[in-house]
Amino acid sequence: MQRTVREAITEAFGTEDVLFESMVRHAESPAQAVRERGVLVHELEEQVNAGPKWYEVLRGAAKGEPSQPRSAGNVAEDLHRVAQELVARLEAAEQRNAS
Repeated sequence: MQRTVREAITEAFGTEDVLFESMVRHAESPAQAVRERGVLVHELEEQVNAGPKWYEVLRGAAKGEPSQPRSAGNVAEDLHRVAQELVARLEAAEQRNAS
């Protein structure tokens, strides 16, 4: 799928320069959770990490909560990498224009 999309984008723009090396994985559970809760994915990651562990709930040491998407951290990390790549490209473009 990635190859097909990358080829289509390259064909549409006539160059690979518009492609990012980083990508955001498809993860339906965190996508649905952020929409339902009205939070950003990194905020969801914080909620997931702050919540009780499954074994704490099992032992009765913590109250069980609705299912938390554990992949939220991975998606947040993907978005962070894309943002870093975007900022690096913007900085490079500014430096070229300043010269």
